[in-house]
Order: sequence, then structure tokens, then C-alpha cells
Amino acid sequence: MELTTQPEPQLQPPPASSDEESTDAAQLSSRSSDFNKAPSFVVYQHKQASFLRRCVYAACKNRAFIVQLFLITLMTRISLFLYVVHLPYVSNTFFLRESKNGVLNLWDECARLEAACNHKSNNATLCDEVAQQFVVNATTATADALQAECRHASGRTAEWQSASAAGGLLAGFVLGPILGRLSDAWGRRPLAQWTLVGDVLPALGLLLYAKANISLFLYYSLNIVASIIAPQQATDIAMTSAIADVTEKDDHPELVRTALAGLYLSSLSIAVVIGAPVASVLDAETAIVAGSSIIFIAFVWAMFLPETLSASNRHMLPRSAVAEVLFGRDGTLTAVRLVWSSRQLFGTALAGAFLSYALQGMQVITQQFLVLALGFNVREMSTALGVMGLGVLIWATVGAQLTQRILGVSWGVAVLALLSSAQQVAFSLSVNSLMATLLMLGMFLGATHPILVAYVAGLVSPKMQGQAQGCIQAAGALAGAISSVGGAQAFKAFVARPSASYNAGAEAYWISAGVCALAAPVAAIMLR
Repeated sequence: MELTTQPEPQLQPPPASSDEESTDAAQLSSRSSDFNKAPSFVVYQHKQASFLRRCVYAACKNRAFIVQLFLITLMTRISLFLYVVHLPYVSNTFFLRESKNGVLNLWDECARLEAACNHKSNNATLCDEVAQQFVVNATTATADALQAECRHASGRTAEWQSASAAGGLLAGFVLGPILGRLSDAWGRRPLAQWTLVGDVLPALGLLLYAKANISLFLYYSLNIVASIIAPQQATDIAMTSAIADVTEKDDHPELVRTALAGLYLSSLSIAVVIGAPVASVLDAETAIVAGSSIIFIAFVWAMFLPETLSASNRHMLPRSAVAEVLFGRDGTLTAVRLVWSSRQLFGTALAGAFLSYALQGMQVITQQFLVLALGFNVREMSTALGVMGLGVLIWATVGAQLTQRILGVSWGVAVLALLSSAQQVAFSLSVNSLMATLLMLGMFLGATHPILVAYVAGLVSPKMQGQAQGCIQAAGALAGAISSVGGAQAFKAFVARPSASYNAGAEAYWISAGVCALAAPVAAIMLR
């Protein structure tokens, strides 16, 4: 018996009338025409967020860690500049009084003497008359002897300031990669919190000097200890690594990272613009008390910071933590080898070292240069520091962005290094306070740091950010330590043998400018 299958009946639509057929054809033709004319109705394109919105979004991630740490850093630096304006005069006066055979007791007396004797060849009588006004028990003291006494006190201040800076920078050199490795394991918050200890201790020493008349050596000693156990590079590592954390998923993170790094660096310049003018209307004791109070408030705030490093990106430490941090597969030596083996990373470390040499050398000697060579008073000093802060702010934000967009990383850093060298030479040859103050607007070094930070962040994986940034910071710290000690000693030697042709201590800036210029060929060749 053979089985056969019958096809199922198909339902057919009723025949359409000629009018309906024409209507359907017209509608189909119309839709086809509309599709060809306006494809935007069916094809949707995602519009990328604006650059400013992306920066704000990244900065506000993780309970606005970037914003909070920026504000805490801003507070500590405002407090710093509240008393840093007065510190050269306070310290110089202290060392004048420490001199066993000294005649002068106040730095104001030295300022008057320097103003009268700077052009001794034109008016030697005025110089001698002013010198004799300060001679009480040592009638045989000459103007030259008194000037030497003033310059010795200024040199000792520069020495102690350089010791504080060098201690912190050497600690940053040794601990930088280790701190970076620890931040990759424990997070960015503990590192940022610990750094505040380095601000609290010297503030306490200066407060005791102002209120309890304790020796200023306590302040310098606490400053050295604090800079060693909690170097400033720890904050830099925490912030730069956090910037890499919050921009990891951005489409074009390099520009956002440059902007956020510039924002962080601008905290120094904003602090100068705010703190220096306020300090100029306060006496030294009030400025020290106000600055110390702000630091204590910032320290408490830091205890409540959030975290940016996710659990998936952490490199947890094993039980043998010390050995792993130094010698493990992802330890410090691995990070050092990574920087050494990469042309771009090694070039960044080398260029950053030359730039850091110039920056740290200028920080150590600039105030004493302005006080001694150009006779700046407190108000002129606060104005000059405010202008310098404005210059850093402009170059760290707008200048860094424009330079990177127009010239790129390699040529941008090279050009900025050469401009900074020229600025240092011109600054050393300033003939008056106005020229020196205006030249402080050209703080081209302020633009190099955010560019290099963003460049390094784009070269390594998220899990290696802390270690890589730590190695780069360590190279700059070592160069800065050498510059701090060498610059102070060079300044002290040069002011002891001043020339009639240019300002006392100008030669120290020429050395710094030469080292800074070395960053230009390094950047042009190795960062390409």
C-alpha cells in the first residue's frame, strides 16, 4: 500500500483592485524614495561626549577622588605659601643671630646695606655711611665685612633648604618604585594619606618656633625627617596612577590624562596666587599659625578619601612581601627593567631628570637670589611668587594642551626645554624687580610634567601604572636631589665672590639652564 501526501492548501489574499494596487505601489515607491533621501531615519550614529565633559566625568569617578586630592593638595600648598613668603627673612635673621661674631641682628639691616652697596663704585660714601649705622660694639667693621656676614647667612639658609629638599628627593629616588608597587597592591588612598605626614611635621616645628621661641633647627630637622619618611613623590605617584585608573576606558585617554595632570600640577600655581598675596598682609607669626592650621585640616580630610584602584587591577602582595616587592615577577626590579628596556620610557626618565634638575635648582635658590641680588621685600616677594604661580597655571593647563596638540610629545617637550633654558638665563640677568617678576610668567617647565605623565600612562598596562610612574619619579628625584645640594653650594660660592658685571649668584642659573637644555635632544630623539 503506497502512502501519498497531499500538499496543504495555501491561503491566498483576495485579489486587489487596480486602485489598491496603485496605492500600494505608490506607498512602496514613496518609502523607497524616502529611504534613499534620508538614511538618517534608520541609521543612528553615537555622538562622542565633548572633551570637557570627558574630563569632568573622569575627575568625578570614585566619589571624585581626583577632585578631593586636588583640593587637599591645594590646601597644603596654600598653607605652605602662607609662610614660605616670610621664611627667607625669618631664616636669614635666625642665622644672623646665630653668628658668634656677627654685628647685624635683622635681615632688614642687610637689605638696606645691600641696597646702598650694590653700586658701591658710584657712591662709596653712602655705602660706608649705611654700614656705620649698624656698628655698635665693633667699630672696626667695614661695609665689605658686613656684606659678607649677610651673604653668609643667606648661604646657610640656602644650605638648610637644600638639605630638606635633597633628603626628600633622595627618599623619592629610593622609595619611588617601591611606593608605586605598594600603590598597585594597596591602592592610591593609603599613599596619599601617608604623604600628609610629610606636611604636618614641619608645620608643627615652625609653629613651635613662632609661638614657643624654639630654635629654627627643630623645623629644619623635622622637615628633613618628614621629607624622607613621606616624600612628596608619594602624592605624585598616587595622583598620576589614579588619573590612569579613572581614564582607563576613555576612547582617547592621552588628552584627558594630560588635562587632569595639568589640573593637579596647577594646584601649586593656584596656591601661590592665593597664598602669597594673603601672606604679604600678614606678619610672620600670624602667617605661620594660619598655614599650620590649614595643614592640620587637610590631614583630617585625607582620612576620608575614597579609592580608585579596582580589585581586578590590584597586584596583591604575597606573604614574603618585601622580597616580592623588590625581586618578584611584578616587583620593583621588573619595573626598572621595563623602563630600561623601553626606548620611550627610558627617554622619558632621562628627559624628566634633566628637567627636574632645573626645576629643583630654581626652587632652592630663587628666593635667596631675589632677596640678596635684587633686594626684594616681603610685598615684592609675594607679588613675584604670585606671578610665578600664574605662569605655572597657564603653562600646566592651557600651555600643555596646546603644545601637545600642535607639536606632539617629542617636539613639544624639546621646545619647552629650550624655552625654559633661555628664560633662566634672562632671569639671572634681571636688572630690576619688574623684569624679574615679569620673566616668572615664562614657567615653561610647568607644561612638561603633565605631558610626560600622560605619555607614560599610555605606554604601560593599568597594573603597572604605579611602578612605571614611580620609576619615572625616582629618576627626577635623584636629579633634583643633586640639583638641590649642588645648586645651593654653587650659589653660596658665587655670592661670596660677586662680579660687578652681573647679579650675585647668577652663575648658578646658567648651570641649571645648560642641564635643562639637554632634555631637548633626548625628547626629540627618544620620545618619537
